Amino acid sequence: MRTRVALATAAALANANFLLAPLVGARVDLATGVISELSVAGQPGAAWFRLGDGAAGVLCALLALPPAREAVRRARFRALCLGVFGLTTLVSALVPLTCVPSLGPCPAPGGADVVHDAVSVLGTLAAVLGALALLRHARGGLRPLAALAALGSAGTGAYQVVTFLQGGDGGGGAAQRLQVLAVSLWVVLEVVSRRERAQRGRYRAASTSP
Repeated sequence: MRTRVALATAAALANANFLLAPLVGARVDLATGVISELSVAGQPGAAWFRLGDGAAGVLCALLALPPAREAVRRARFRALCLGVFGLTTLVSALVPLTCVPSLGPCPAPGGADVVHDAVSVLGTLAAVLGALALLRHARGGLRPLAALAALGSAGTGAYQVVTFLQGGDGGGGAAQRLQVLAVSLWVVLEVVSRRERAQRGRYRAASTSP
């Protein structure tokens, strides 16, 4: 189980790779642009950002496999959310945006841009639902952190939707960066909560054995 927690931590760090943007000299201003613009071909460090997203996606998909076989329905649902988030993150890395709107005019979105945006929205929705489900069942010291992940991801998501409907870009700025950090926290907490659940099960089994 410690290995899974370590892998979840690695996935969370890879998912938040936008934090490395200043170190690679990225030209994208994340105060106005979206994180995905860092991965556009020709941008500084684009290959590394795509690699980070791909690694996060693969790790999350793998971490979703064990609980997907559990008998408890809520565990399977959260595993589904983690798996969907992982697979869509991987696809978004394999199909990056083709232009950087925050740096200048772009042509009409092509097929790759539509696919990237669609899977990004789907993956974010899965992460928000998974974080909310985790909050519902979290116990003890895990609950405040689960609340931070759930409310952070859902709240920033709602803010982005509202700003988009009001005519804004709906995806850039501090809201998206905070959401990515909240989702990264959820990935780690999901695996930690699984470990705690397993420990409680072993304790109950030991206390009831003759």
